[in-house]
Amino acid sequence: MPERDAPFELSAKNLQVKKAVSHKKKNPLRIQTTKPKNSVKLRPTKIPDHFTWALVLTIFCFFVIGPCWALYKTFEVRRMIASKDFDGAHRLSTRISSTLLISTIIGVFAWVCFLFASAGILITGVLLKNKFI
Repeated sequence: MPERDAPFELSAKNLQVKKAVSHKKKNPLRIQTTKPKNSVKLRPTKIPDHFTWALVLTIFCFFVIGPCWALYKTFEVRRMIASKDFDGAHRLSTRISSTLLISTIIGVFAWVCFLFASAGILITGVLLKNKFI
């Protein structure tokens, strides 16, 4: 009979599987680009119609085209909100806000030019009257 090797002792430490140490970097999780099928689109709770801003600019602004358009579109925003088209109303409200901001900047510039021109005309008139020029 051939000789057998001596048996070796088994313990719980020997039974555990040792994990190989990996020096690889783990790939980060990818960002989800598609919407889930049951996703809900969030809508703003309050959609401004900018009516007072458009009205004030229509009255006091030299650049009347933008504020008049915005004043007309405020009524369309109100109709869209009443018909529950919140996405369209929000987009139109954003366009109105941008138009009114540009009209405000143009209006302020026009008023400042008007005031400086008026002051220049008054000062020139006073200087001519007193024969300083």
